[in-house]
Amino acid sequence: MKGYGLVLGGGGAKGSYEIGVWTAIRELDIPLIAVAGTSVGALNGAMIIQEDYDKALELWTSISIETVIEMNKAISVFEPQGIGEEIINLIKAVINSGGLDAAPLKKLLSEIIDEQKIRKSHIDFGIVTFSLTDFKPITLFKEDIPEGKMLDYLLASASFPAFRPVEIDGKKFIDGAIYDNIPVSLMLQKKIYDVIAVDVSGAGRVKKVKDRELNLIRIKNSEDLGPLLAFDVSRAKKNIEIGYYDTMKAFGKYKGKHYYLTDTSSNIKLDENHIKLAYNLLGIDWNKRHSPQNRFIIYKLIRNLKNYSTDGKFRNTDGVISAAAEITAEVMEIDRVKAYSLNDLINVIIEHYNLNKTDKALEDFSNMIETQIWNTNRYSFTEKMKKTIFESKFAALYSADVRDLSDRTVLYRRLLALAFPKVCIANIFLALLLNNKN
Repeated sequence: MKGYGLVLGGGGAKGSYEIGVWTAIRELDIPLIAVAGTSVGALNGAMIIQEDYDKALELWTSISIETVIEMNKAISVFEPQGIGEEIINLIKAVINSGGLDAAPLKKLLSEIIDEQKIRKSHIDFGIVTFSLTDFKPITLFKEDIPEGKMLDYLLASASFPAFRPVEIDGKKFIDGAIYDNIPVSLMLQKKIYDVIAVDVSGAGRVKKVKDRELNLIRIKNSEDLGPLLAFDVSRAKKNIEIGYYDTMKAFGKYKGKHYYLTDTSSNIKLDENHIKLAYNLLGIDWNKRHSPQNRFIIYKLIRNLKNYSTDGKFRNTDGVISAAAEITAEVMEIDRVKAYSLNDLINVIIEHYNLNKTDKALEDFSNMIETQIWNTNRYSFTEKMKKTIFESKFAALYSADVRDLSDRTVLYRRLLALAFPKVCIANIFLALLLNNKN
């Protein structure tokens, strides 16, 4: 039977992303012949083997930290220090109390995991755990797991080092991420070479795998998925969406670098006049564009644009427009987790500008630049200005006007090009868009 092997990485609460991956795989009708996972990847893998999509979705969209660990012993882990010291406090919990109690997780899984469904499935299944007793990694396929022990070994694979170790037949086990968090090697053991590997940026070791026959499709989270133990419904729903869109992009259903574009053709056409206008906004005389300083500024901007090209090259003007639009949308903090055509994204950029151009925060930002921030050295930003620009979503909106060629605004753009090139690109692109509309 032809199909793919699916490998799911560990990462605690980040595992919600893998349900989004599964959603896309189902929609794309990709056949799976095997699933392997570590930690939460093993738990999600079990639900995939069972084909219990609705249960998995319900679990992740109703989950909380209380459904995973006993909070009476773990409360000091989360208060008052907060997420920033989460891992340190978890380690302290291990030392002080012998590990956090994952009894709620065991109870939850006992209601969901159906061992017989897993064993009877035509899809193979493998997991990774680590034996503390023997101090060695353990890789197991479903046929290697003794009858009645499936749930125990799943919990063993997902026993985060801060959790109390899982004991099976007198031996203690912890999370398999200590050995291999994305176990592609299990697929090679089964001579499966078409593999989809899902990386949620979880903590742990990832073993390098080399095989000339391996056709590996990597799916990795395109933005931060939150802390390992941030079991939160709203966070999980967002991660599921990101997982879905990242997978659809990996299989060529969407284009774009940062956004998910259904197409990259635009109604806007670039020509030499547009380029000259952009140069004017930077105070660059067309006939002097090859001077060392001007070339360096242009190089900084083009390098950033190329980073947003899918192949690092611009084969046509639509590629430049697509890259500039994505950068502008990102700088303006426009929602990225949805599908856009390039023309739709451009329209949203303009709408976003129109909504924000009268915002008091933009007025405050403009006043700060005009009256407070420039220092006596007119060839650099003050530290205060750098901090203000870095923290403000309005930096690209300031004087986004092709008619504003004042010395101060031109200098602002030139310094942006050196210190914050993406903001500079957004400012110029927005100015060109607004001019085009007019």
